[in-house]
Amino acid sequence: MPQLTFPITPDGLVVDVLVNHEAAVLLSLRASGQSCPPIEAKGVIDTASNVSGVSPTILNQLGVPPVGPPSTTTGIGGTVTVQLYRVSLHIRDARVPTLPMFTMPSLLVMELPPGPSCDVLIGLDVLLGCTLIVNGRGGWFSLDF
Repeated sequence: MPQLTFPITPDGLVVDVLVNHEAAVLLSLRASGQSCPPIEAKGVIDTASNVSGVSPTILNQLGVPPVGPPSTTTGIGGTVTVQLYRVSLHIRDARVPTLPMFTMPSLLVMELPPGPSCDVLIGLDVLLGCTLIVNGRGGWFSLDF
């Protein structure tokens, strides 16, 4: 079973991610000769979030269209309106690029509302596809997939 292991940082459970169009759209774009490089970002694992989120900056860079009408989400600051998008998300270890990536080829994400200090928030929708092990005393965490 592939595994990625990261140090626990002062910012929490931080991982390296690549975000791009969802796989089906990406294949179509590439077949038509368009270049669609992924956007590299830092992600923070948030086990209290049911849905993953991506910053509006990344979504705008990719030109990913929204899916359906706006929705709402409730967080510590109350209820906010957010737009939903479909992307592909890859968790990797940028320090060792030869390691396998944990890939979600099509993931419904919310646009992160103003405030979070991260580019990508990784929620339970992603974590339920792998095993998360947190070794607080050892100062590391891993994802098995």
